[in-house]
Amino acid sequence: MGTRYHAKFGETSSGDHIVVIYEAPTELLAFAVPFVKEGLAKDERVLYVLDDLSLKVLTDALTAGGVNVSRETERGALVLMNAQEYYPPRLDSIRMLDLTRERIRDALSRGFGGLRVVAEMTWALKTNVPGDVLVEYEGSLDDALSPGTATVACAYRSGRFPAKILQQVIRTHVKVVAGDHVYLTLSGIFQEVSQADLQTLMTSAQERHVPKDGFFFQQGDPSTEVFVLTSGRIKMVRSDSDGRSVILRLVTPPKPFGHITALAEIPRHASAQALEDSRALVWDVPTVSKIITACPDVSINVVRYMAKQIAAGTDRLVDLATSPVERRLARLLHRLSGSLGRSTPQGIVIELGLSGEELAELLNTTPYTISRILAEWRRRHLVTVQRDRMLLFDETRLEAIAGESRSADSPSR
Repeated sequence: MGTRYHAKFGETSSGDHIVVIYEAPTELLAFAVPFVKEGLAKDERVLYVLDDLSLKVLTDALTAGGVNVSRETERGALVLMNAQEYYPPRLDSIRMLDLTRERIRDALSRGFGGLRVVAEMTWALKTNVPGDVLVEYEGSLDDALSPGTATVACAYRSGRFPAKILQQVIRTHVKVVAGDHVYLTLSGIFQEVSQADLQTLMTSAQERHVPKDGFFFQQGDPSTEVFVLTSGRIKMVRSDSDGRSVILRLVTPPKPFGHITALAEIPRHASAQALEDSRALVWDVPTVSKIITACPDVSINVVRYMAKQIAAGTDRLVDLATSPVERRLARLLHRLSGSLGRSTPQGIVIELGLSGEELAELLNTTPYTISRILAEWRRRHLVTVQRDRMLLFDETRLEAIAGESRSADSPSR
């Protein structure tokens, strides 16, 4: 199914920070060539940082795509450099922010409309940059970007970076370009699948789009399919006979869902409803069962993933039974910050729209209680919840209310 640049990124906006996860050079070029052409057409300076691709491969592709490489480089609109020229010897987020701002100012001072960067991130593997430092750098880069000045695309080759790093990259960035194989191999249950079995899975997959507020399935439906979310966000909702609802969990890419009831061959115990326009890969149960039977690693992955979900559900049940609502809400925002948070000059942004009613359903309380707590937190300049996102002004004080310290998986700020 390949890279979806044209479908999702036909035109970018200044200030965008895009993460490109690709499996082969052809996929990277499918994104990079139109991305570069778009920048040149907008009279931006385009800076391309080479590492995985050779200079000849890139220039040949740009030329074939209609870019006059010689003319654009001579006038300073297209700058090609290697990672050693672009990055300092030791990756430091503060130093990189300063360098990025300097490059933006230089582009503007020379009359360009802004700066556009494509950076091939495989250099980080060659220089042994720790994963947490890389994630910190990605999170802090947004602080250097502002509308009207710069657009940055960081490209990761999926077969070379650890799955955990790529999962964090996908979860913490709103704009991600990736082939469907990438979402599949990072899903948590299909890791370590052989290339032949991956091909079987991909050829047998269906693609399903669900609009905001629509359903992938509803509570009580027969469980005949397994899903991997590739874009958007969904909530798993269970309702009782009186119509009261509880949100059991939120699902973000590239997580699977619907697999527990499907593999157990029992009716759906909850509904999967889209919080925004969403897309998933879908397989029938016999196809997935065949892969599980043939691949011991997949069997182990499924058991581990289910065990983690059960443990998380147990922790949440204890929290609901023993903690006051204020602490439960602080813990929820703390977890969302760790998995979806993005650092900005104003604070930590969580790009997830949840209404007061949905927050109440997540925490088994009333919308009035949630509204009262959020109003108090807004007055204390702790948190503000908007229609399509949440902004955490003071994560340290929020952690104190939650009674938690920052987890190892939380992105550094």
